[in-house]
Amino acid sequence: MAGNTPGSADSYEHVWNEHTKVLADIRAQWFASGWAETPEEQDRAMFHVMSIEHTGFNVFVAPRQDYPSFSKTHAFHHPMTFTWGLCCPDFHYQFAFADGAGTYRITGKTGTTRWSELHVQSEFWGDPKFRQVAILEFGKMHVEADGSFEIILSPDQHDGNWIKTDPSENQLLLVIRDAMYDWTNDVPAVVQIERLDGLDKPRLQISNRDLATRIRKLTNFARESARHWIGRNDEIVGDVGVNVFWTGKEQNLGGIQHAAYHFMVFDIAEDEGLVFEFDPPKTSTFWAFQLANLQYDTVDYLNNQSSLNAMQTRVDPDGKIRIVVSARDPGIANWMDTVGHLRGVCASRWVWCDPVPEPVVTRIKLADLPNHLHVGSPTVSPEERRAIVTARGAGIRRMYGI
Repeated sequence: MAGNTPGSADSYEHVWNEHTKVLADIRAQWFASGWAETPEEQDRAMFHVMSIEHTGFNVFVAPRQDYPSFSKTHAFHHPMTFTWGLCCPDFHYQFAFADGAGTYRITGKTGTTRWSELHVQSEFWGDPKFRQVAILEFGKMHVEADGSFEIILSPDQHDGNWIKTDPSENQLLLVIRDAMYDWTNDVPAVVQIERLDGLDKPRLQISNRDLATRIRKLTNFARESARHWIGRNDEIVGDVGVNVFWTGKEQNLGGIQHAAYHFMVFDIAEDEGLVFEFDPPKTSTFWAFQLANLQYDTVDYLNNQSSLNAMQTRVDPDGKIRIVVSARDPGIANWMDTVGHLRGVCASRWVWCDPVPEPVVTRIKLADLPNHLHVGSPTVSPEERRAIVTARGAGIRRMYGI
């Protein structure tokens, strides 16, 4: 009968065996998928499997909803170590966890960024019970003249900025996104969170029954993560092929609900590149491009110019924008470095853009690049590139305190 007890050794043996089996399965799935063909791609797939374990632990196992706090380097994103799920280089993320039955107060002060929002969801991406609870844009909520604000999360109604929660949902993920166009000078929001309703016996330790449940959720997350990202590559290439943008479907996956997404699986040679050409939107709140590996882990943007936002991008004299993606530096301002990846993923986000551009993509030999650029396209020297990359790194370190 001991095996039926949630916290017994027998119960944990079953939970653990299932978890380790799934980890072995998803590693095998990546290696058999066609998206981990070279030794380098296999290394990235193996690292990705380990980052799934890390991300799932942080989201499903570790949270203490009775003792919430916002963290800049938690959950699934840290700019120097792990970037599961195509984290955006231009977003300053802050994460916290709450219980839908509790009453919480978020206080803080807005920053100087172009756009910020609080995104609340029940459970996490891939969970069968995942749902969007609320999205609160800072620019549309009540904020005091000095930038200070207060938000209440609770099942019972409150005056002011209030998000209604469901007492039956005990794993809420809170994500604050600050869109940082100017990495050198923009300041993100400063936020704190506290639980207001008193607990008779607050406990930091997770109960045995709850721990087994959390491990099962981690296992399911690992399974769903591999299924989704492998399937995403297959779907894109099956629909449009390589080196072509595909319209993303992120509305029920935890992404920005009011953004348009474009994704591409790119495939180039060492002496090749891709040229994106488009007219910038007439109006926009935020837009940017970024690169990732085939597992949708964002490539190192702290030490490389592997992403570009609207502020970092130069417009050609004819009013068009032309961006080059390649493994070699072509010496132009609008370059995105693949950081050694000859196959990978390119993504763009378009938040309240009118119209949403549809970039024309041309695969070229780098030797022929001048024939595909405007005569007045801005160029940069190696010294200027080093200065740009150094400034990028300093900006990210400043944002995250690393």
